Amino acid sequence: MEWLEPWFPASTLPESVALTWANQLAVEVPPGHALYGVPTKLLARGNGDDALYQLLDGSGRVANVHLTWSKSQERLPWPGTDVYKSIQEWISKVMLPEHEEWSS
Repeated sequence: MEWLEPWFPASTLPESVALTWANQLAVEVPPGHALYGVPTKLLARGNGDDALYQLLDGSGRVANVHLTWSKSQERLPWPGTDVYKSIQEWISKVMLPEHEEWSS
């Protein structure tokens, strides 16, 4: 997959950094949140505190998450999350528009 700025693949991060992002998501997500109890894998990082996670529930969905870096569980609706039915949907609705804005 070709990642467009400001997005870059998590595979380029040191393993400890990728693990920190995965653990932070688990810390912040409260009961009732779309990602609560759903196993995830960090796919990419965006600008600032934005990250893309694959939902490991067999659905093919991905979640664009804005972490708060709180030291404890957040209150709904945080962390800010948009779930997409596929990586292709996320590309068209998030990555491409952000890249256009980033490039201009």
